[in-house]
Amino acid sequence: MKPTIRSMVLGGIVSSLLFVGVRFRGERSGIVPEVHAQENQDNSGCTTASVKGAYGFYRTGATSVGPLAAVGIATFDGAGASTARQSIRRNGVTTSDLFADPQTMGLYEVFPDCTGKFLFLDGTLQAPIVVVDGGREIISLSQTSGNSVYGVFKKINKED
Repeated sequence: MKPTIRSMVLGGIVSSLLFVGVRFRGERSGIVPEVHAQENQDNSGCTTASVKGAYGFYRTGATSVGPLAAVGIATFDGAGASTARQSIRRNGVTTSDLFADPQTMGLYEVFPDCTGKFLFLDGTLQAPIVVVDGGREIISLSQTSGNSVYGVFKKINKED
């Protein structure tokens, strides 16, 4: 019984010292890291023009016919139109070739809160997106029925 009481008393003393130390120093203890949301440097948010230029990307996840892996290049015009070429493997079988297949066209929208949409040419939703790092990266999630596929797009050239 004595070791249990000693442990409880010692634990209480240590906790009290940590609390008192933080109170008197007027700062955080460092036990829990401080986290801040990254703010847009110019507070302007995002626009469709935030996504412009060439982006390398990968997509991965599960589809109704098995796992999917893809790599490619997408080009965004800054006004809502895009083109892409990619190599796709579904369930271990190549279904699209970056070097042989023609590029596909699409549409996109970006909202002030840096969320947005990839759209098919008919205007239907292909994937919700989040634009990060001032437009240098895009994260997407496929809305195709039966898919659990996400993608990461990274800007190839800073000057674009």
